[in-house]
Amino acid sequence: MVLGFLARRKVNPETELRKVLGDYQLPAFRKTVLRVLDELRRPNASASSIADVLALDPGMSISLLKLVNSAAFSSARSIETVSQAVAMLGNSAVEALVLSIGVGSALPSAPAPGFDNTQFWAAAARRAATARALAELLEPSTKALSFSASLLEDMAVPLLAHNRGDRYGQILEAWHHGDGELYSLEASEYGWTHSDVASWLCDSWSLPEQLSEAIAGHHPSDSELQCPVAVQLAACLGDEQGQGTEELIALAKERCGLAEDRTVQILREAAERAEELGSLFG
Repeated sequence: MVLGFLARRKVNPETELRKVLGDYQLPAFRKTVLRVLDELRRPNASASSIADVLALDPGMSISLLKLVNSAAFSSARSIETVSQAVAMLGNSAVEALVLSIGVGSALPSAPAPGFDNTQFWAAAARRAATARALAELLEPSTKALSFSASLLEDMAVPLLAHNRGDRYGQILEAWHHGDGELYSLEASEYGWTHSDVASWLCDSWSLPEQLSEAIAGHHPSDSELQCPVAVQLAACLGDEQGQGTEELIALAKERCGLAEDRTVQILREAAERAEELGSLFG
């Protein structure tokens, strides 16, 4: 199997990224993201201490509160402070959201051949909202991971679109037009896929191993890596609205025993929630 093969080999991520992206300088995380992640991982960290670090970056705090109060999260009540967000969602969920915001803000957003930033984040939001809803039903403990992995699974695409020139743009266009799966087109042309590049990005940025593996193994055909089932189901969804829903419905029934009408309901509700979520990133 070509998919994910390179990601599973023991490689130096910086070396592999240099081969793919050339001399391009990888975008750095905002310092606040790294400080918050350090604080979240401290054994004696408290909601107030985490909020204190986030307070150093008002923009990050506002983004976090908008995210947790969005329809995608369907909070029982409005969350007004970062301390409340940490207390209600838990450290692992807040970590996943901070990582999502950090990666999202680090990726290029300018137009490139075959790449449209608004369309990109709209599709990512649909997958993330769908994965979170499916995880809530199938594997509640993976809700936060499923959301972040599905939101960021194609995070290498903007970098590749901006650094591989018109040829990669042509591959994206072929994918948009339904001429094949993106990873198959990439593997045929380059010998690597955007999943491989995303895995190297995770390693280069020292992101959690769970997130790296979920992103690297997000395609339903790739069962060799640890990946929540909700992520693989949501990965069926294509770049266009409605694309891949039939495949997802069939796979959810085959792998999880979900009735078709239940899956259709989840997809409909997730699509509605995703509209607001996409605007927060794109």
